[in-house]
This record gives sequence, C-alpha cells and structure tokens, in this order.
Amino acid sequence: MTVHRLRARQEPVDHPWPPQHRLSATGPDTDLLDERDVPFATTWISPEARRAAQRVLSSGWVTTGHETERFEDDFADYVSAAHAVAVSSCTAALELALRALGLPAGTPVLIPALTFCGAAQAILHAGLRPVLVDVDPGTGTATPATVAAATAACGRPGAMMVLHYTGAPAPVAELAEAAGLSLAEVIEDAAHALGATVGERAVGSVSRATCFSFYATKNLPIGEGGMVTTDDQLLADRIRRARLHGMSADAWRRTLPGGSWRYTVDEAGLKANMTDLQAAIGRAQLRHLDDWQERRQALAEQYAAALEAVPGLEPLHTTAPGRHARHLQVVRVLDSYGTGRDELVERLAEQGIGTSVHFIPLHHMPYFRRASIIPAGGLPGADTLFPQLLSLPLYPHLTERSVSRVCAQLSRHAAGSRRPTGLRTLVIGAGEAGRALARDLARTPQYGLQPVGFLDDDPAKRRAGSVGGLPVLGTLEDTGTAVSLHRAEAVIVAVPGLAPTRFRQVARAAEAAGARVRYLPSFIAALRRDVVGDDMRELDVRALIGRAEMHVVSPEAGATIAGRRVLVTGAGGSIGSELCHQVRAFGPSRLFLLDHDESNLHRLELELHGDALHTDDIVISDIRDRPRIDQIFHQLRPEVVFHAAAHKHLPLLELHPCEGVKTNVRGTENLVRAAAAVGTARFVLISTDKAADPVSVLGATKRLAELIVHRAQQNAPPGTVFAAVRFGNVLGSRGSLLSVVAQQLGAGSPVTVTHPEATRFFMTVEEAVGLVLEAAHMARGDEVFVLDMNGPVRIVDLVRGYANSLHVPDVDIRYTGLRPGEKLNETLFSTREDHTRTSHPGILAATSTDERSADLTRRLPKLYAAADSNDTDELRRILTDLLPGFPAPAPTPEPQAGLADPYPDDF
Repeated sequence: MTVHRLRARQEPVDHPWPPQHRLSATGPDTDLLDERDVPFATTWISPEARRAAQRVLSSGWVTTGHETERFEDDFADYVSAAHAVAVSSCTAALELALRALGLPAGTPVLIPALTFCGAAQAILHAGLRPVLVDVDPGTGTATPATVAAATAACGRPGAMMVLHYTGAPAPVAELAEAAGLSLAEVIEDAAHALGATVGERAVGSVSRATCFSFYATKNLPIGEGGMVTTDDQLLADRIRRARLHGMSADAWRRTLPGGSWRYTVDEAGLKANMTDLQAAIGRAQLRHLDDWQERRQALAEQYAAALEAVPGLEPLHTTAPGRHARHLQVVRVLDSYGTGRDELVERLAEQGIGTSVHFIPLHHMPYFRRASIIPAGGLPGADTLFPQLLSLPLYPHLTERSVSRVCAQLSRHAAGSRRPTGLRTLVIGAGEAGRALARDLARTPQYGLQPVGFLDDDPAKRRAGSVGGLPVLGTLEDTGTAVSLHRAEAVIVAVPGLAPTRFRQVARAAEAAGARVRYLPSFIAALRRDVVGDDMRELDVRALIGRAEMHVVSPEAGATIAGRRVLVTGAGGSIGSELCHQVRAFGPSRLFLLDHDESNLHRLELELHGDALHTDDIVISDIRDRPRIDQIFHQLRPEVVFHAAAHKHLPLLELHPCEGVKTNVRGTENLVRAAAAVGTARFVLISTDKAADPVSVLGATKRLAELIVHRAQQNAPPGTVFAAVRFGNVLGSRGSLLSVVAQQLGAGSPVTVTHPEATRFFMTVEEAVGLVLEAAHMARGDEVFVLDMNGPVRIVDLVRGYANSLHVPDVDIRYTGLRPGEKLNETLFSTREDHTRTSHPGILAATSTDERSADLTRRLPKLYAAADSNDTDELRRILTDLLPGFPAPAPTPEPQAGLADPYPDDF
C-alpha cells in the first residue's frame, strides 16, 4: 500500500546520474537539493536511453526485433547465463517459465505466502496450483522448515518458486533440498534481485530459470518488461515461442534473409513479447546498473547506521551468503516502537515522506485462500510479519539528506521521542524577536510548537546560559548538531535581517538533520504584525503586487464623518474592524457597531475602548431580519452607513447559493429600505470585482446588491446618496490569500493555488478602507467606485514573492484546478458599464448602462421565495434571468480528497 499523496518529482532530462554520487551541479541532486517531499519511488531514465528510444522510433521497426536480441545477449552476459528471453513483464516470465516445465494441470507449486499477487496468478494461469509457504518473520523469506511443512501439505510438489525478497539472496539449494526438488525444478522470482548473488554466483545463473522485472521502480527501470534467464537451450526456445502465441517464427525472423512468411503453432502461447523500444531503453539503462547498485548499497548502509539506535525498528536479516541487490529498504515496526505501522505510514505521509508495504500475504486475500493449499498449521510467520512491514524510500538518486530526514522522522515517532506539548522547536536568535516568539509559543499550545532553547552568535547570551528561562544551546554554526542532540523537530529563525546566504546555511543544516525550518514573520506574525514589535520586518507590498501601496483617504474625507452618527455593518469582520478604527479617528458623534457575531463585537469594543460592555453602541443583529433592522434604524437614525456585512467565501456559496441570496441580496435590500426610511445621508455598499459580469454566486449576489443600491438612488430624495465600492482581493483580510498561505507555510504544507495562470486584483486592507471612506466623501449618487490597481497579478507570483519575504526557499505549490464559479482572470468592470476617472487620481467610477430596476422589483420576491425554500435550481434560473451570462446549471464539483482547499477567493 504505497502512500501516493505526494507530488511527482520532476525528473532532470539532460544529465545522467553522476557516478561519483555526490551533490553535483549538473546532476539530479541539484534539482532535488531543496526538495521537501521524499517520494517512495521515482523513475530515472538516462539520456542514453531516451536517445536509444528515439533511434528505434525512427528506425521503422519498433516491435520485437534485432534490438530485443541484442538486449537478451547483453543481459545474459551480465548475469552469467547462457540464454535470456525478453518478455512483457516478470509475471509473464514466471508463467512462461512454469509452462515450459511441462507439468500436468493442477500440479502443486510451492510459493512464499509473502509475495506479490502476480506471482501466484502466474501459477494459476499456467494451470497449476499454489501451495503457500510460510516465512521467517526475521527475514521475510521461506526457510527449509517452512518449505518442508508446505511440502507435507501437498505431497510432492512439481516445482518451487523461490523469491529473493527485497533483493536479499535466498538459499536456493537448501530450499530445493527441503522440498525434495532439484534445481531443475526451481523457478527463481528475481523481480527484486537484479545484481544480487547467491554466494559467488549471480542470481540468474543458479536454477533452471530465473525471472526478472523491469517495472518503472525496479533496479533496472524500463517502465514495463521482464526477462527469463536459463542455461537450458530447449527451455529458452520453448519460452521464446510461447511468448508470441506459440508461433514457430516471429515477425522479425520472417523478414530476415532466407525467412518465410510461413509459420506453424504446435503449442499454446501468450502475447507476452518485449518490443524493441523497451529493449533499447533496457540496453542503455544496463550501462548504469553497476553505479546504481553501488548507490543503493551506500544509501542502505546510511539507513542501517541511522536506524540502529531507534528502539522498535528492526531491519530484515539475511541468511544466505552473497550480495544484496538492495531493491527495497524494509524495516519491521515492532510493538516496542510505540506507534503502529499504519499510523506511522500516515504520520510520515503528513511529513511528505512516501512509504509502502511489501506485501499483503496471499492468504489474506479471498481468491488465494480459495485457490491455494495452505499448511494445516497456518502461516503464523507471515501473519506476524505483515502488520510490522514498512518499506522506506530507496533509489539511486535519493539524496543522503533525504535519507537523514526519513530517519529523523522515524526516530521522532519512536516511543519516548514524542512530546504531548508539541513539536520540539529551536529558536534561532535570542534577541527581542526570538524571546517574544518563544514566549508566545510557550503560552499558546495550539500552535503545536514547544520551544526547547535558543541558538545565538552573541557571546554574552551564551555566557549567560539562558534567556527568558530557555537555554542558549550554541551558535548558528551548531544548528545541525543541536537539532540532533535535542531532537528538535522545528527550527524558527527569528533574526531580522539575517543574510540570505547565512539563512540558507542554517536552513540546510537543520533540514539535513530532519527539522522543518521557518522564518519570522511567520504565520503567527506576518499578517497581524503584533508579535515581536519593532525588530520585525514589514511586508514589502511593492514586491508582492508590483506597485506601491496607495494612501487613498484625503484630508477632506473626514468631514463626511466628523460629528455624524455612523453605523458599520459586519463590524466584527477584518474589513469592518479596520473601518471602525479609521472612522473613529475622524470623530463621529456616535459609532454603531452592528454584527451577528457577538464575540467579534466584544473583541472590537475592547480594541476601540480598552474595555467592553460599557456602551450602547454595540448592536447584535442579523441583516436578514427586516423588522429588527427597521427597529435599529428608527432608534439609532444613522446618518452614514457603511455596509460591510456579507457572505464572501466563493466555493461555499457555490454549495449554498440560497444563503448567499438571503444575506447579500435580501440583507442589503433590508438595509437600503431602512436607510431610506430614516433619511440616511450616505450609504456605501462594499462589493467585489466578482460582481463584474459574474459567473459565481458570490459575484451574482453582490451584483444584485449593487443594483439594489442603484435602484435606491433613483428613488432617493435630494441630499441622500447611495453608492458602492468594488474591492479586489484584500491582502490580510480574514480568510483571504495571504492569511491562508501564511498558515500553509507555517505548517510546512504545500501552498494550494487553483491555476498557474490565474490572476486577481489585489489591494491592502488600508487601501480597501481608504477607498470606502473616500467614496463616502466624493459620491454624488449611483456610482460604483473602484481603486485603480494598475493591473492584475498572477497568484502564483504573489505566493512566491510572499514566501520569499518570509525566507521560505522553494515554496511547494500544488495546483488544484479552478473551482465552480471561478474565473481564470478577474475584471474590474462589466461589459455593460462605462467607467471614468474621478477627482481622485487613484479612483475610478463605473456607471451601469443596463437598466434593470423594473426587472429587479418584479423578480426579487421570487428569488427570495426560492431561497427560503432552498430551491437552488429555481434560484439559479432566476439569477440567470436577472444577470445575463450567469451560469444556470448547478455545479457538481468532485470532492478533492487528500487536497487542502486553496484560499477562499473572497474580498
């Protein structure tokens, strides 16, 4: 069960694997150096193999032919066999070899209980019957005793399949003797064992026939393919005919000089031949095999040394002398480890480490229980071993750094290594930033980070021994050692202005020792800017959105608010809160805070006044409740209203469109009616650029809200102004892009983006609020004001720029695809709108050329009725009638299992 929740590794295509096995500027390690995920397996196709494949494709002959014959000759020489027959897979090789033995139908064939299901299928397809042989839990392979028990269960077997499990040499002769068979009655399953030896003899030259695999992850990867080697000429000829329907001559031989179109068939056969395309790749790959085998051995030795001291993790042992092919790196997860195998698989996957299990025992599968002979005493060795088996990443271009990371994670999940208080965290820098960070982490367990000490280059801090109750464990040069000694799982760099080269040195040392690295301002501080004070860097807005932040509010804007009664809806939200702070600075006579979330209102009141519950300016209400809204407006008589309350999460509104209509449309109409009834002087709706030619429920409902404001202005008495502002995506608002990206970066997760070419208009919170205040001042009625943001920004560029500002190198971005209701590229204005410059150089104004007031008045009651009855189909139909271009069919999004939802794309 391989864990596949990891992104595919990009394979370098221009350079072969360097035989020196060092980090090379021209080899795969350069591309993989900062790779955070460690896939369980990857495929490396050498440049020579690619060129060989192209040569065959250009030759005019791509099926079995001369290239296949040459590969057979090269391979036979490599394993010291007299003959090699290339076939379509190792499973086909096993079946063909068994058929070539000429055994009667139903003859018992011994096979390990712990093997790939395809091997047992080969026995059955050959018309024979599997007899399951138990394995030694310490080695994963059969023993003479378990072979003898299986032999007793079936009488005398006709043949035995010996598996070189993981690439370890199996004692072929001893097992054959225990079964009462000669080596001529043994078929070796060497899918894992290319490059192995039994004693001094290469696997492939020991028994009657040996079968190899060239699957994409095997030691000699082609993609698919297999090979049978033998010293028996007659057996080789029989397999060669049987691989192609039993025909006496294949197409290639029939085209050779002296060949004939005639052929005959004397026996059953399969369609299991290898193509010249596969063979050409295989021949080229074979040139690298010795280097790859050396690399596998070196990585296996690194695993062995690193995991030796981890309690509860046991390697599989080998009993037969010879060379191990190191196809798989398998460990046993014992009870003493403290974490079960399945849970460990999930935990490693969460850390970006792929694993697998080899194999599910055959008798655990219903088909093989029915079709096989099982010894009377059962298969206790396989039953014991299976829940312990865990295969770790092992392949030639795996880096030592990745192996260290895997081993570090395995060590941390062992009994005694885990801490209930969170990840053990080293803080780089014991200055003000580091001290404040450590204090906040210690006080806030929900962050899941437990500080264990500082590293700092200041000799005075090191002499002091501790800072803020935490030890100073060394200098920045000691990062790798400190991570290992103190079992640190996370490292946070809290040194403002640390040089990028120095940061990279620290980060690489920490990651090589298995720790995750973060830089402040992180997800705790980057957006709120309130954790560590003056020594923290501010975000460089120009670097993120390609323009400087604009100061929108003019001095004259305050006159619209000063001495007036102001009401803000959605006051507890991120935009509403900031709006209240700035409105309060202009000196309104009263500032009423309206929201349906009492906790947010309480928080905001504390921010504004330093205490709470001592004013009657807090208003708890839902804007959907028309009688309550009417009552509030008649009691408070606001002169200026800023309407920020809304449902804004685009994907959720696609799933719940009726709720969007109730709040964004009916709620707005309730407020507009109440404001008109009490003579409110200025009413400003906060809308979104998604209202321009909307294709989403969010955009459609906000466009209808704009039309409601437009209709109100047409019917308004002199001196009353209704207007709207359109926001782009607001950086730093709750739930918007940067807040989600910050959380993902802080958690070490991939950053999810919908599409590599998706663009959006971005503005800061300060710009958004400034636009609202300036619009209230300059509005004459019926305008929709938009900030001139110069142009859209590619989301992926902003994400990379933001990650760079946090010193997170090589951010991992995953594309999830556009969701229902999302545009690839947003616009600020509808095709049915005119827009002009205003007296403010940074603000544009749009006016609609599409009159739909009568339509709106007639259809809104029907829209509300559909929303009240939760009739989404009818609701979408009405939206389509009201807003040409809006999609009527209900979306049917497929669930994205295993993928984090990207940012909500609100405003």
